[in-house]
Amino acid sequence: MDTLTLIAYLLILYGVLVLYVAFAKPKAIWQLGKIQGFVQLLSERGTVIFFSIVGIAAIIGGILFLVR
Repeated sequence: MDTLTLIAYLLILYGVLVLYVAFAKPKAIWQLGKIQGFVQLLSERGTVIFFSIVGIAAIIGGILFLVR
């Protein structure tokens, strides 16, 4: 397994975890100060949308690395 494949798998895993945090909102993670800063800045819905975009972008990036 080369480095690019490993990075692709890690990007896909990261994207899935970000989507999990965005939609499940686990209390231990959602109450962290940085995430609450996003909530104050973007609102709850805006934060979920932002995390969804970041998660989907990471998954797409990982898939593109695998296809290459």
